[in-house]
Amino acid sequence: MSTTTERMPVVTGEWVGDPTHSAIGFQVLYMGIAPFEGTFREFAATLDEAGLRGTASASSIDVDNEQLAGHLASPDFFDTANHPEVSFEGGPVLAGSDGTVVVEGSLVVKGHSAPVTLTGTLTEPVSDPYGNTKRGLTLSGKVDRTRLGLTWNAPLPEGGTMLADEVELSASLLFVAAGER
Repeated sequence: MSTTTERMPVVTGEWVGDPTHSAIGFQVLYMGIAPFEGTFREFAATLDEAGLRGTASASSIDVDNEQLAGHLASPDFFDTANHPEVSFEGGPVLAGSDGTVVVEGSLVVKGHSAPVTLTGTLTEPVSDPYGNTKRGLTLSGKVDRTRLGLTWNAPLPEGGTMLADEVELSASLLFVAAGER
């Protein structure tokens, strides 16, 4: 008996991300004791039958600490001077009978690519009071940051390291039907 759920493409038409009502971010375990979170403030996303695509300005990383943001922009991490964008290229949004959606894709950071599976939910299109058609896509997934060239770390005095290798990715995206923006 098969344990896989057959998934079908669920997006029709072209959709453009609304960054004002969307957020993309990450979370990594810090010092083995607490999650550390960050977001990217400048990004763009598109969605259509072929898939989900997006880019973020690496220098728009927001961690609520100017000194840390500077370190993240350095060659130790995102190297924003030489690699100004982070990108995601995903295939079609596929839905199973359980209502969840899956997007298989590739995340690129500093010229390094790693496969990523994102899962979540996709809302049906709705009309807003201004005549626009909108829909929401919420996704999460995990990636090994070292596969993306994000290898900086520091040992802790009692063992272990400052940062976990596994990073949790999250996106809460609102899309507007293309041509309505």
